[in-house]
Amino acid sequence: MLTRVISLLVICTILTLQGCATRAQKSAPMRALLQQGYAAQALSELEKNSKTDDVMVNMNRGMLRRITRDFEGSNRALEAAKKEIDALYATSVTEQLGSLVVNDESISFQGERFEQVLVHAYKALNYVALGDLDAARVEVLQSDVKMREWGETPEEDPFMRYLSGILFEALGETDDALIAYRKAVDIYKKTRDKHGLVIPLQLKHDLLRLLAKQKLWNELKRYKKSLAMEKWSAAKIRDQGELVVLMHTGLVPQRQQTILQTYAPDISGMVRIALPIYREPPQPVHRIRLQLEGGTRYLETVENIDGLARSALASHMPALTLRAIARAVAKKKMEHQAKDKSGGLGQLAMFLANTASEIADTRGWNTLPQVIQLVRVPLPEGEHRVRLEVVGGAGGVIDRIVLPVTVRAGQLTILSEHWTAPGSWVLPLSATTNTTQVTR
Repeated sequence: MLTRVISLLVICTILTLQGCATRAQKSAPMRALLQQGYAAQALSELEKNSKTDDVMVNMNRGMLRRITRDFEGSNRALEAAKKEIDALYATSVTEQLGSLVVNDESISFQGERFEQVLVHAYKALNYVALGDLDAARVEVLQSDVKMREWGETPEEDPFMRYLSGILFEALGETDDALIAYRKAVDIYKKTRDKHGLVIPLQLKHDLLRLLAKQKLWNELKRYKKSLAMEKWSAAKIRDQGELVVLMHTGLVPQRQQTILQTYAPDISGMVRIALPIYREPPQPVHRIRLQLEGGTRYLETVENIDGLARSALASHMPALTLRAIARAVAKKKMEHQAKDKSGGLGQLAMFLANTASEIADTRGWNTLPQVIQLVRVPLPEGEHRVRLEVVGGAGGVIDRIVLPVTVRAGQLTILSEHWTAPGSWVLPLSATTNTTQVTR
């Protein structure tokens, strides 16, 4: 009787092993569609294969609905992700202990810290597209709370600070915008190694412009020196508005699984562990340029999500490795106990079960762009046709789109576009901040 039970266990375990896949493998078809520029089909693939509405699913649902211009649906999904993150803030001890027996995917996914901040950023941009700047402001304030709740040295995102300043300016809140720009400059400096970015030139201009506007001459002088902008002078912008273009380009790298054999001193032998890695090196960033009636402007990278993702994984790797080894040792001991109780067949069944359950945690917000790029230009009031061009490594244009935008004097027009592949443009809904006059 015992032999028959163990035989059934072996069969069930083999079936489990065959059906076991990482989240990266399960989401591969969805990502492949998005990489080819088929966002609507990628969304259908996500909805078809999502068994639960966890944080990762709602992050991806929110991004795909945003790309397909369903801004309200995007915000509903991102809000669901945000609420679940808050509910999971204090990860349970039970889950942590369970990861030592099963795998790290048994811990509820909350997203990396930069991903949690970007939930607020994309909700804010959705509200901008919907013409609701007050709601966008709420997301900015909530992101500030989120970044501050991570201890005495909060892990801040410089792009979120920069975006906050732009939105505060759009609302006419110059003092708050100036504070946000100061913080953004400081954080770009502090996170250069992790983020891989220098202070954007446009941010330098924005900070100096507001310091001059507020007549903070001593501080202006200090920043001009520290930013190597001694020759800067305020541009004369009268009877004009401004166009801010945000381009969300490419696709964030996907964590993959690697299997390693490593020595475990506790059992004086080798164990098999699974760890997440990024197999591919960072890919070249497609440059974006804006063609206007008066000339050409290249966009600057203001958020390197690729770099943030790799840095986050590198910071976790020591703990992930130690936990994986401890888990492998525990599983080996379980195999020996099974042998003592049920013989070789029991040990085999336990070995197969342990092998099937040992998978790396490859979860992540894997529909995020590779980078976010920005340009800000003054334009006369009226209707304009702007052309965005994607420039390849050899300097040739590989994709382009012409967009109508309306600019009003003293106001910001914010255009936010996604691009993943040639032909992936979706006709955008440009958002003009027509509720608040920005006084210069």
